[in-house]
Amino acid sequence: MSTTTETTLQIILSLTALTLFYMLLRSRSKDSPEDEEDYSGSARDPDSLSDPTPEALSELDRLIQKRSDR
Repeated sequence: MSTTTETTLQIILSLTALTLFYMLLRSRSKDSPEDEEDYSGSARDPDSLSDPTPEALSELDRLIQKRSDR
């Protein structure tokens, strides 16, 4: 590879890295405390969490069976 090709690639890669770094910093600055206020951390329907679905029960049975086979 010639020196000019290597230099050109280094410049392109450096500019790409700087651009990505700038975009990362800009996206972090967009996160404001207003966005955090919308998230409460509570479930939309907490009562539904106590009722297992048939799929969940069959998965639990499969895991118990797999564990007991060891």
